Amino acid sequence: MGPQAGGEEVSRSSWPIAMLSLDGGGVRGLSSLLILQRLLLLVTQILVENGQIPDGHTPHTMVNPQEIFDIAVGTSTGGLIVLMMVKLDMSLDKCIQQYKKLSRDIFSKQRPLLKRIFGSDWSKYSGRRLEAAVEGLLKSSNQPVSLEMRSKTQQNTMRGTVLCHEMPQLHSVFFCTDECQGPYQQHMLKCDLKVRHAARATSAAPSYFEEVIIEERAFVDGGYGKTNNPSWESRIHYEMNHEVPTNRQLVMINIGTGTLPQNADVARLRKRPWWTMLLPKGLVKASGLFADLISMATESEGVASDLEYLSKDNPERLFFKRFSANTGIHDIKLDDWQAVAGADGSSVIEQRTEAYLSDPVVLGELKAAAEKLAEIYVKRQELKRQGHAGDIPSAANNVNNQEGIDLSVSVVVQPAAANAVPSLVTGSEPTQSPGPSPPRTPEVGWGPPLPPIDTAQNKEILQGQGGQFEQSILPTASLLSPASPNQSAPRKVRRAVTYPPRSTPPEEK
Repeated sequence: MGPQAGGEEVSRSSWPIAMLSLDGGGVRGLSSLLILQRLLLLVTQILVENGQIPDGHTPHTMVNPQEIFDIAVGTSTGGLIVLMMVKLDMSLDKCIQQYKKLSRDIFSKQRPLLKRIFGSDWSKYSGRRLEAAVEGLLKSSNQPVSLEMRSKTQQNTMRGTVLCHEMPQLHSVFFCTDECQGPYQQHMLKCDLKVRHAARATSAAPSYFEEVIIEERAFVDGGYGKTNNPSWESRIHYEMNHEVPTNRQLVMINIGTGTLPQNADVARLRKRPWWTMLLPKGLVKASGLFADLISMATESEGVASDLEYLSKDNPERLFFKRFSANTGIHDIKLDDWQAVAGADGSSVIEQRTEAYLSDPVVLGELKAAAEKLAEIYVKRQELKRQGHAGDIPSAANNVNNQEGIDLSVSVVVQPAAANAVPSLVTGSEPTQSPGPSPPRTPEVGWGPPLPPIDTAQNKEILQGQGGQFEQSILPTASLLSPASPNQSAPRKVRRAVTYPPRSTPPEEK
């Protein structure tokens, strides 16, 4: 290998990997989308000013997440957004539009109070209603309701992961759009989940939605516990189980759903009122107390603080930036759908997020992150022109071929002063790009594909609460070792509907 080829190989092997991490937070996920929109608007502005808009783009087309990020991970509402971007290939503007509709469809109708008090669980909302909303989202994107997480029809090369927790151990479970290839493989579900089931599992916030039973395992959303910010665990998961090269810098952008002001008395705010000790725990959680919202915000910030420390200690290994509005977003209840759609067109969440984005300190941090992302974007274009786009885990492999990327959002980037934020003027409603997409390009450095799963034996393994899952034939391989004699029996979910019905006689051995 000559010097030129060797230098080219070194350049590719040291290429940064960009990861987008989205916190959970119910309807407050709209704030995350607005922050991401402003960040990508700044990236576009940098490209325009430097004359680096590639062929096929115009100065009035905003860059979308699929063109920059290799990986997107999310918890709860962040997981829903990840599925919208990765599996449905939505532009950011369309994500915002559809997210507002989802919030209204899911949270505008509560379960009757008597059913919650005298029924089998305290959940405020119907899990079936949530799944029906996701089904409508799939149909509006011209995708089949049966779309699977690892389907090969994905229109971009971004990798996606939604985070859940398994009950009662509360350990993290990752539902990925590609096969896990490391030690985590033994804990994976042996089936390829449908997108709507993954969305239902990552959104199963206790007290808001009943838990989900899949392969006789109970799942709740990833925000239950201390992983509402999925950044730390997702970073480890991708390095250990997706063979992300450790010699490449990880560029991680984490966007939250509300942070306390710096002068807040956290200890006092996190303390629940005394009367909550007199009520059942399920009812207390279902009430959405302010103290619980404070705990969620502070735990997410703790994860970010650890990553910021690592980033400063070893910047060549990790570039980390977190953005989360500290202007009152944190005290909006997770199901306050009216805070998403204001009567005058500007919602409470939009107003408070704009106040955060107008802070000069925040703008400076956004510009620093935008510079890094713009650098990644431009160098990817150079590698593509050299014919090496398939050699990196790039989300921009199809930039010059627009069949797989939505570039139809008309955006005008208005010039901004030194300390001002550029304004965004959106034109026509975003639409999906016509025509079929090219097949996904194999990517070097992520490990060989796993052998196919043996499906000689099958078992009907999906259960659902309230009948939200239809009958499905999936592999039967057990993921967990047999329970020890001293181990307590798994908790029985009272409202679960099994497939086949329990009245069906068991098969003869």
